[in-house]
Amino acid sequence: MSKILKAWAGPEELAKIAVLNVGTPFHDLETGEKIGYVGWVPEVMQETGGNFLMLKHEDVQLLLHRLATEAGAEIIFNAKVAAVTPGEPRPSITLESGLTYEGDIILGADGPNSFVREVVLGDDNEAGIPSGISVLGAVIPGELMRGDPRLEEWISNDEWPIFMGNNRSVCAHPVSAKKEFAVQLFWPDESSGPEESTADWFDVIPTEQIEMDVCGQTSDSIQKLFKLAPSFVRTRWLEYPEKFDYWSDESGRIILLGESAHPWFPGGTHGPAMALEDAAVFAALFSRLSREDQISAFVSAYQEIREARVVEVRRMDVSNAAFMRIPPGPDRDKRNENLRHARGEWDDVACQREYEGVAALFGYEALDAADEWWVNWGRFQNGNEEPEQADYGMGSLSISAR
Repeated sequence: MSKILKAWAGPEELAKIAVLNVGTPFHDLETGEKIGYVGWVPEVMQETGGNFLMLKHEDVQLLLHRLATEAGAEIIFNAKVAAVTPGEPRPSITLESGLTYEGDIILGADGPNSFVREVVLGDDNEAGIPSGISVLGAVIPGELMRGDPRLEEWISNDEWPIFMGNNRSVCAHPVSAKKEFAVQLFWPDESSGPEESTADWFDVIPTEQIEMDVCGQTSDSIQKLFKLAPSFVRTRWLEYPEKFDYWSDESGRIILLGESAHPWFPGGTHGPAMALEDAAVFAALFSRLSREDQISAFVSAYQEIREARVVEVRRMDVSNAAFMRIPPGPDRDKRNENLRHARGEWDDVACQREYEGVAALFGYEALDAADEWWVNWGRFQNGNEEPEQADYGMGSLSISAR
């Protein structure tokens, strides 16, 4: 994600909203004890070409909005889509206002509770199942933390502290060039506030309604931090199938992108990056479109290029989140022992292992993946032929989306 944003906006613009994460201190949520520290080795990150940037969702949205409008995109606010209708060949959308728009392609980038996915998958669309965990988020002004030694350390450092507890955890880090501090709680559903809840991000819970000591005592510094946030925004962690079979409808003209195609869990580390990579690959492919009969092949290639990457990264993200919430017992003891032996610096052998571990994540080049498909397969298409199946070297791809 950092490489895509840097390419689109430039490093100077990105530096205005980002904080570079140089390492993660791991703490015991109940006692505040620092258990271990894992640093991101500069030499390793330099080899991948990427950075671990800590960004506020809103800051990224505003940046993308500016870039899109400057490029000529028209963005209409307060325009809820009431219907998406497949067409022959042009699909259309109808707004609640009654206005109808049609286009050669409709992209559904409408999040994990996607309305467009219902149109694409029909009866195969599976609703999310509650995982038992809720995620609560808040953003605290940085000036409120300055003056307290521990809290000021958290807002001032280029780090992403994580606090590990019994079936719960807290992830926190500075954002907006250290003007603010983002806090996320991964909490048991039954202890996250009132029972009534929605499946989106608009469930505002007063902080005093969150049970802080349900799984053990919470450290004094964390309690101080929570008191600086009058409320949290809560969403339920819903579990979806690991992947959906189709990212487009039968016509290949209504297409899913981002979390509508692969729902992430709220508060996940890499979900927004996967959505941005989807957009970059899709744009790179369709920038080469010269004939209408190429659309179906490009749509199939888009899913084939992205699907395995998304599944792999999501598995890692889910595993890491569970790693922070291990209850007391042998597994937790082993985790803590391993973290206590972790160091901020690596020797040559350990550095190599570290590189192998992060290269696949941070070394991925979305634009290169699209370029590779085009060079090896896409540019050899014959527009006069309409085969039912085409082998692009990534398995058998159906020219039709179904």
